[in-house]
Amino acid sequence: MAYSVPTLLLSSMEQNNVRHRCKPQEEDRLGALTDDILLSILGSVDLATAARTSALSTRWRSLPWLLPELNLHVRDFLPVPCPDYPLAAALRIFFYSKIPAQHINQAMASLTRAARSFLRTKHSRTVTKMSLEIYLVGNYSHDIGPLVRDAIDNGTVRELDLTIADDKDFRCKRADMLQKARVVDGFFSTYPNVLPCLTRLHLYNLRFAKGDMLHRTLFDCCKQLQHLSLDHCDAGDGSVWQIDAPSSGLRVLELRYSYLKRLEVLCLPKLELLRWEVWLHNETPLHFGSVPCLKELFLLCGADIDHPGFSLSQLLDGATDIHTLTLNFQGEKVISYYFSIYCLMCF
Repeated sequence: MAYSVPTLLLSSMEQNNVRHRCKPQEEDRLGALTDDILLSILGSVDLATAARTSALSTRWRSLPWLLPELNLHVRDFLPVPCPDYPLAAALRIFFYSKIPAQHINQAMASLTRAARSFLRTKHSRTVTKMSLEIYLVGNYSHDIGPLVRDAIDNGTVRELDLTIADDKDFRCKRADMLQKARVVDGFFSTYPNVLPCLTRLHLYNLRFAKGDMLHRTLFDCCKQLQHLSLDHCDAGDGSVWQIDAPSSGLRVLELRYSYLKRLEVLCLPKLELLRWEVWLHNETPLHFGSVPCLKELFLLCGADIDHPGFSLSQLLDGATDIHTLTLNFQGEKVISYYFSIYCLMCF
């Protein structure tokens, strides 16, 4: 059968068009997924990676900006690969302290640009939660602060998980801790709408000049706070920190490497878990008042020969509903007491 040249050309063009139409479908299997599924995939990677996917196609261009949760973590913007982020929270202070100052500055500059892009872009949706991990170095607090403040004011961000990392470990000098506490307090004072939005807060190497400042910042102002972690934070050597917060919704309290002489939890009605790793004074570290929801208590300390014994039953007086007690004295002798709770002893 004879075919004219125009017919052959048309047939060839149609075949090419069919191949071109089929090729993307064969190669771009992600394209067949709905936006909700793609957003779920993007939500499982760090924000820097998610943002790079916007170059894939027109459809992908806006997807990262539609994520319902934003994770702006300084560790994801480091200019060179860093060691794996430790799962154990007690090791993270060493992770943050080992990052060179130059890399911190570069990462904070990149994070600030990303925050400006994501938080200033207008979209008809609300970020239900933002996780922010930053260093308060240089002038970056003056760059990040207004972005977070405005995002909270316009309703873009409703819940904030904030970690303020530090470039030193727990061997940080006392004068540095006082200075860092002033910087953190100044950040919260300059942007006061951040505190009521906090649901989780993790701080490192802070020494508050007065215990009431610590209480005011963390409990009187943080109405939504549910999880508080303090690594190497206190109000001075041998200080006693009293928490009396009947309206607080705090559920988890974690302390590590603390020079507190004693923590007196006078009233935390929603507290469910208290974890204290390493206290540095030779006295009973805890006193409980009203903690009706406290179910789990974790105490870890490498007690040496200078640590006097303390009565476990006296320590637990006031915490009557604990069902899981974990004691880890790192191989040292533990004197047993009779008490009517389940006790898990770790050595």
